[in-house]
Amino acid sequence: MWENHQGMHPRALNGILHRKEKMAAQPFFRLWRASDPTLFQMILVAALMAPVLGDCDTPPNLDFASLTTMVNETYFKSGTVLRYTCRPGYGRVNYVSPTITCRYNKWDYDEFCVKKRCRHPGELENGKVITETELLFGSQLKFVCSEGYILIGKTTSYCEIQDKGVGWSDPLPQCIIAQCKPPPDIINGKHNGADEDFYTYGSSVTYRCDPNFSMIGKASISCTVENKTVGVWSPSPPTCKKIVCVKPTVKNGIVISGFRTIYTYKNSMVFDCEGGFILKGSSLIHCGENGDWDPPPPICELNSCTDLPDIQNASWERYNNHVPTKERIYNIGTVLRYTCSAGYKPALDGPTTVTCQRNLTWTSHIGCKEVCCPIPELENGEIISQHTSSVNSCAYFYRDKVYYKCYKKQLEARCREDGTWYPRTPTCDDHCDFPPEVAHGYYEKMRGLQALIKTEVIYRCDKGYTLVGEAKLSCSSSHWTPEAPQCKALCPKPEIAHAKLSVDKYQYLQSSNVIIQCDSGYELVGPQSVTCSESRTWYPELPKCEWVIPEDCERVRKGRKVMQCLLNPGDVKMAMELYKLSLEIELLELQRNKEKKYTMETTL
Repeated sequence: MWENHQGMHPRALNGILHRKEKMAAQPFFRLWRASDPTLFQMILVAALMAPVLGDCDTPPNLDFASLTTMVNETYFKSGTVLRYTCRPGYGRVNYVSPTITCRYNKWDYDEFCVKKRCRHPGELENGKVITETELLFGSQLKFVCSEGYILIGKTTSYCEIQDKGVGWSDPLPQCIIAQCKPPPDIINGKHNGADEDFYTYGSSVTYRCDPNFSMIGKASISCTVENKTVGVWSPSPPTCKKIVCVKPTVKNGIVISGFRTIYTYKNSMVFDCEGGFILKGSSLIHCGENGDWDPPPPICELNSCTDLPDIQNASWERYNNHVPTKERIYNIGTVLRYTCSAGYKPALDGPTTVTCQRNLTWTSHIGCKEVCCPIPELENGEIISQHTSSVNSCAYFYRDKVYYKCYKKQLEARCREDGTWYPRTPTCDDHCDFPPEVAHGYYEKMRGLQALIKTEVIYRCDKGYTLVGEAKLSCSSSHWTPEAPQCKALCPKPEIAHAKLSVDKYQYLQSSNVIIQCDSGYELVGPQSVTCSESRTWYPELPKCEWVIPEDCERVRKGRKVMQCLLNPGDVKMAMELYKLSLEIELLELQRNKEKKYTMETTL
């Protein structure tokens, strides 16, 4: 029903229509008869300005309310009031008029109908009610059961129109605990469950296989809920099978753990490789449910060098306490060193080593070539004989010997491993052999201008020895002249108490002989004559002159023996006290024996 909030008559709308009808009934041409053209223009402008001055178009279609009466007009004057009524599911707002008013080309109104509220649905036992909005008309409830419970009924409910109000479309469902059928039996095994008609959610049973059978799967299963609708056992029950895995063999591998005679399901082994090999695959394997090893056994691939190169005229140095051979294996990065045989040397400059590379090959090596001794050139002599080996291209090689004659003197030279002759290269000039060796002495070459003209050496003796003979020797006609000197020992003067020496000196030359004579009252114990030896000691051992004790001086002799045993005077005093005590004990024993004998005689 339309209402006018500015004092209009309830039939004002009809009056407007009446006036419009009356105006429309007048002949149109009479307008042109107006004596004043201005009047026509005013009427036309008023007609065109009517919408601009505040008329509204069709009233809105509200979600929460509807018009009380039907209207057919398309334009409504400013101030027109229309009345609405709340739609089902909505209720009036207190103190707010259910009307709309045309103002300034639009319908003006406050919200006068709101959604009705449904009652609280209550609590869901063993579950919960989920609400995302207020409990108003059109809202939705969701029902969810706790874990292990199954929902019986609708999962949702809506606040809908019921009679003259609102209510929930569906009642609260039920949440009942899930139940599983008895656990299934398995072949070659059994479970520990009781003989029940059903098992509730969370119940569990454990399976066990018969002897000599292995379990495939989980031993324990539990009653669970599937798709929130039915109780099922999870996981699936295990199976019991006879499983035996064949012991694997890994070439060049070693077993670290898992030593057994028979391998059954889930038994494991751990492998490693021997030195010089690298493990490909998993070091840990398990006996699988199909009798196979999972993962497959590993393999040991060669990761080192073998087959050492053959190097002629060379030998390998020791490595890790062994001599390298072609059969041994060596890790990457290993460096082996070789030495050229005696009489040979490296053919080129560079290290005499080979290294094991990442491609498992040895680095290249330099060979060994022979070292030849020079061919002797004798201008004033001749080669008498020679011993040569002829093992290579050398005319003279290591250990070859040459016998030659110079100035009617027969000489010998030997080819050494470094390609030189020993004692010198065979020639017949004034070169001499090495100067003669002197025991306990040594020689030095003379230096200076004289040494450029003539080869000379001078001999010196070690400490404690003296030179006997010419100290200086010269090389002449391949001979050393004069004869080499000697270094003779110097013995210190013999120190013998209460004795006189036949020759009294500070030092005595080697081979010197000395006679010892004791003073009066002393006698000689040991040899009377000693000789200075090469070791700077007297031979035989020096004698002693001991005091001759008279016959009635036996106590003095015993005292001297005590003094020899006990050097400390305090010890001597202690010994005398003990000796005195022993004498007293002997005396007491004699008295006791005497008294005992007397007693026995008296008794008889």
